[in-house]
Amino acid sequence: MNGLSLAWQARVVALAGLLAAAAAAPAQESTGVPRPGTGGLFDEMPVVEAASLHAQTLQEAPANVTIITDEDIRKYGYRTLGDALAGARGFYLTADHVYEYVGLRGFSLPGDLNTRFLVMIDGHAMTDIIYNQNGFFGQDFGLDMDLVKRIEIIRGPASALYGSNGIFCTVNIVTKAPVEHPAGRVSTETGSFGEKKIQAASSVNLGHGANLLVSLSAFNNSGQTLYYPEFDTPQTGNGWARGVDGERGYHAFANLVWHNWSVVANLSTRQKNVPVVPWSPTIFADRGTKLQDGHDFVEARYSRDLGVSNRLQWRIYYDRYQFKGRYDYAAEGGGIEDVRDFAQGDWAGSQVTFRHQWPRFGALTVGAEFIGEMRNLQKTDIVSPVAENLAFIEKQDFRGSVFGQQELDLSRRWKVDLGLRYDRSYRYGADLSPRAALLFRQSPATVYKVLWGRAFRNPTAFEAYWTDQGQSQVPNPGLQPEHADTWEASWERLVKQRINLVATAYRYDLRGLIEAVPADNTGLLYQYRNVAESQAYGAEFEIHGRFSERVEGGTSFAMQHTEDPGLGMAVPNSPGRVAKLRLAVPLWRRRVFLASDWQYLSARSTLAGNRLPGVAVGGMHVSTAGLNPNFDLQLGVGNVLNHRYEDPVGGLVIDQILADGRSVYLKLIWHTRD
Repeated sequence: MNGLSLAWQARVVALAGLLAAAAAAPAQESTGVPRPGTGGLFDEMPVVEAASLHAQTLQEAPANVTIITDEDIRKYGYRTLGDALAGARGFYLTADHVYEYVGLRGFSLPGDLNTRFLVMIDGHAMTDIIYNQNGFFGQDFGLDMDLVKRIEIIRGPASALYGSNGIFCTVNIVTKAPVEHPAGRVSTETGSFGEKKIQAASSVNLGHGANLLVSLSAFNNSGQTLYYPEFDTPQTGNGWARGVDGERGYHAFANLVWHNWSVVANLSTRQKNVPVVPWSPTIFADRGTKLQDGHDFVEARYSRDLGVSNRLQWRIYYDRYQFKGRYDYAAEGGGIEDVRDFAQGDWAGSQVTFRHQWPRFGALTVGAEFIGEMRNLQKTDIVSPVAENLAFIEKQDFRGSVFGQQELDLSRRWKVDLGLRYDRSYRYGADLSPRAALLFRQSPATVYKVLWGRAFRNPTAFEAYWTDQGQSQVPNPGLQPEHADTWEASWERLVKQRINLVATAYRYDLRGLIEAVPADNTGLLYQYRNVAESQAYGAEFEIHGRFSERVEGGTSFAMQHTEDPGLGMAVPNSPGRVAKLRLAVPLWRRRVFLASDWQYLSARSTLAGNRLPGVAVGGMHVSTAGLNPNFDLQLGVGNVLNHRYEDPVGGLVIDQILADGRSVYLKLIWHTRD
């Protein structure tokens, strides 16, 4: 495996050198940033909204931004949000057959539910109020990828705009408007891991300026047959788990646009059979152990331009998160002990923002937000053989915030972006989150950015309050928020409006990280405490765009180091190097595309200190666009070389898990000609 890793690194570096040489031609000097819609996909400058609460080019944004377009999603066969993020610079994905977890800049602690990321749909935060998880990256993410217009990846702290959880990255999924979607569309897909899914969507003009988009999908995946060496005994089927990896559920989405109003509803649920619960010693491969979770929300948003210099936006929303877990344990004296977890959160909020453009000076954005929790319930019961309540906890919170952002145009070349947000939580106190960005535009094609920001994460209700009568966890109501300071410098260059070059260096200092630590000498009882500090620093390089009339794609390389200063060692599941390569070429009249994406991860460690070797994996994808007026297809192969490797996972039962081998998928699409 080490030989393969070195060979892959050599190929990536060599390819990057060739692309850099090809891109070394002088950049096209023009009078301004290329306008969207002036050419092909890579000839235009994409826009981002989530970086500053308004549309701007990537060069203007006070952050390092990556855009994944709907064309990228189609060409590279991204079927889930995790697939799409795994193809972006510096990201890496791990899975434990319960959830999928995304890492960035060397930080993805095994078992953590991506609580230090912020995921949004059209600016609506998907963070739940019980576990603070942003870990829905498979089919448990309630939005189908066919509805996505673009994915905005904003690296760095976001608490100055969005409050808690935005420490490492903000991912904003922008959905297609009703007028951007066909009048009718039906798709079916299947895969070699037992995937089965169908989606139907329709866009309707209701008249009087109203347009409606409705989509409904259902999936029923049988899953894989899996081998766990930790359970390789005759009493546990020699470690084989058969027929217990399935999942099923649905996604429902609607968007009604009428004049200045947009009303969005998103409903979803997923039930997952679990071969092994990493964090709890349930019966191996038991068919009764399963988890179900879902996140529903409805939001009404009003936007209006007040003259040429002012813009008002107001949103009001309601969210509901629910989790149900059944865990089967071996009961004393034989039989099964049936334990059930139940959690439900209901909350509502409202946000108002106002933006004023000063002539020849810049723009000021101010806003306020309030979130009130109607329910924050955690409940654990033993159902059989003897009924017993282990936990019943309900701890609502109320949060309010005010924030401001000033964009200062110091000159034609220099710009300063200053932001500040004050958050007040009834249970966790107050936090002040500043950020500052200095941008120097050397030319219309080249920009330098220096960024600093401070972010925080409030404790979760689970971390602070959950307890099962002292059998495994002790509550800690005095838990305090985590904090992080971030510094970053970047160089971005657009070559001939076709090729984008990015180089960035960063450093994170994290304080008061919340971790579960032993609460007594038995090692069986633990408590969440603010005990850890961490530092992360590194550099990233990327080239992407159209390299010829037929070849488009990109390559990136990230070097990173994340350590615990107290231990003087790297944190678990933190690869020191992450390399990416993707290429797409048209095969026939730009109606059939062949695409391939590859990634390399260097060695990682597990929670137990085991060292997992590096690995290179890749996929191949074929897609059509307009080959037939009504039908398209997508065909792909994942892990084409069928490399065998393992991922770190978090828990008491298993420390590492075999990743997916080679897989094949097929997707058939019918749509109306409009």
